[in-house]
Amino acid sequence: MEFFEGHFQRNYIHIQDVARVFLHGIENFEEMKNESYNVGLSDANLSKLELCEKIKEHISDFVFIESNLGKDPDKRDYIVSNEKIESTGFKPKYSIDFGIKELIKCYSILHTQTYGNY
Repeated sequence: MEFFEGHFQRNYIHIQDVARVFLHGIENFEEMKNESYNVGLSDANLSKLELCEKIKEHISDFVFIESNLGKDPDKRDYIVSNEKIESTGFKPKYSIDFGIKELIKCYSILHTQTYGNY
């Protein structure tokens, strides 16, 4: 995989946790209304390079290089605190490692099928 500006940090969260936090907000509407919340994995404020290294822990032959050919149009780092949402009782269930394993499994299923509807 080729990526550029690997030092920029992003926060990650599993889509199932996104759905769960919507339900949490609905169920706790009165306590949470008129507020904004960051939602992510507290231990997943990772740079692009760190994410690639994390993927390599699961796929030993995963190759990644940082290219100088492109630029990230968004120059901000997203180092997110999820303390506020967690104080309402919401905790993500799915780790970054779980998400990577899930994507690897899905890719291997899709990649081996000769025929399919896409």
